[in-house]
Amino acid sequence: MSPIQHSASEHDFLSLYPVISKDLKSLKQPNHPQLDPKLSYLRFFPGLRTDAITLDKMGSDPREFDGAWGMTATQPGEIAVADCWNQRVVICSNQGQLQGSIPLQSSPWAIAAINYHDNQLVVVDDTKYVKVLNKKNKLAFHFSTVLQTEVDKTGVDLRSVAVRKDGTILVGDVKRMVWTEHRPSDGQLLHTIPVQTPPWFLAVDDHTDRVVVSGGGQPKLDVVASDGATLSTIEPTIDGMPVRVCCGVCFNSSGIYVVVSNGPGTGHIHHYDRDGVFLACLAQRLFSPQGITFTSDGQLRVADRSSVKMYHKVWNVQ
Repeated sequence: MSPIQHSASEHDFLSLYPVISKDLKSLKQPNHPQLDPKLSYLRFFPGLRTDAITLDKMGSDPREFDGAWGMTATQPGEIAVADCWNQRVVICSNQGQLQGSIPLQSSPWAIAAINYHDNQLVVVDDTKYVKVLNKKNKLAFHFSTVLQTEVDKTGVDLRSVAVRKDGTILVGDVKRMVWTEHRPSDGQLLHTIPVQTPPWFLAVDDHTDRVVVSGGGQPKLDVVASDGATLSTIEPTIDGMPVRVCCGVCFNSSGIYVVVSNGPGTGHIHHYDRDGVFLACLAQRLFSPQGITFTSDGQLRVADRSSVKMYHKVWNVQ
């Protein structure tokens, strides 16, 4: 039985009748998202018990996260997590074992890997400069997202990063409402692309070169061509109502995956096709999801502020 049945007075229990009655009615007529029959072999576990393996809770212990934000798959078998308030990047195995950490002098928001280019990591933090780390986890170089002569007089707020298949680095700037494109060898500025949605999170589709821009507190996602033209807009809902926040986004061959939320404890993982058509809700009840990525072996990982949640495919054997 629940604690209220043991400890609440009769008056307290009756005072909750409107809430309990509403919950019972919603259970009687649930409004579940429709599942794509093509994905019937997939099941992603929600929750915090055996359903989702967390790496640890918030704190100062070396294995604990304090603001797990962006994340990316690095070399096969590893992921990197931007641990914002601990000012570091944490390297873990796909199974969650700590491999090491890279201390920073700033708070990292987003991280991406240039896998073909010496396994470099690109880190966006709370400064005006993007850092590129080499395979020894040392700073290889840094670069600005504006011309060097404009750095001191241009306000920026860099929040997101993604990498094209050819290694081109995309950096999202929510203050200037642009993403910038940079050469992977030295960070030279190549293009500045205006966007309609603040680029709090970015993802690139390697198959089509499209970019998805996730708007954070402006709760929508734009599917954008490489020249910045908006091709479609996704406006996620939970229980038929628009969500309050759209956060991390990633691609694989089956479409777009995004984490959305209405506040602490309400996070969902939604799956859309490449054109933005809703396919399925894969998980619920995440605490405060930020980044999302696929590991090298195709499993979903979500940075959930004080932990990393690990979702596994389950193959149904008939």
